[in-house]
Amino acid sequence: MNSREIALISVFAAIWIGSQNALGPIVGRISIGPFSIHGVVNRVIGWLLMFILAEVSGKFGRVSIMATIAALGTRIIRLSPLRGLVVGAGYALGGVVFDLLFFAPYMRSLEGKNRRTYLLIIAVISGALALTPYLLFQLSILGIQGFIALMPLYAYYMVKGIIFSILGTSIGLSILPRIKMLAPKIES
Repeated sequence: MNSREIALISVFAAIWIGSQNALGPIVGRISIGPFSIHGVVNRVIGWLLMFILAEVSGKFGRVSIMATIAALGTRIIRLSPLRGLVVGAGYALGGVVFDLLFFAPYMRSLEGKNRRTYLLIIAVISGALALTPYLLFQLSILGIQGFIALMPLYAYYMVKGIIFSILGTSIGLSILPRIKMLAPKIES
């Protein structure tokens, strides 16, 4: 790993941590009718940064490292440290899965609409799996009957998380051309 990659990982993790810690508590309180947008900052900013870092670095592992650092930085200061670490493990898992799928060998051959569709599928899969540690934690606390009783709530969390992950990746896709135009200027 070179110094440019370390700097990118550090800056992107700091952006994710800073935006979540500054905006998350404010934005997370907003509701649209009965629907809360809690988690929007972590998901949208996180998946945006994961996509941009994967594109700019072009190497496997950078997204996983950044997501793990960001997960620790955004979750360690929670009121419930155990719950925070479990949720943070989900964000780290989401980053690892994003990394694995983004750098899958067949990804290189995809172009245009097929590539965009695959990137959104990556957002869906990694976004869904990011909730897995939390769901397993809830299952261990509630038992199977309590967990099943709350299944509609968990389905809502899953759908919401996936939508926000897709949104972050979509924003990344729309701003990537501008970033690539600036990249030569940044490197010089």
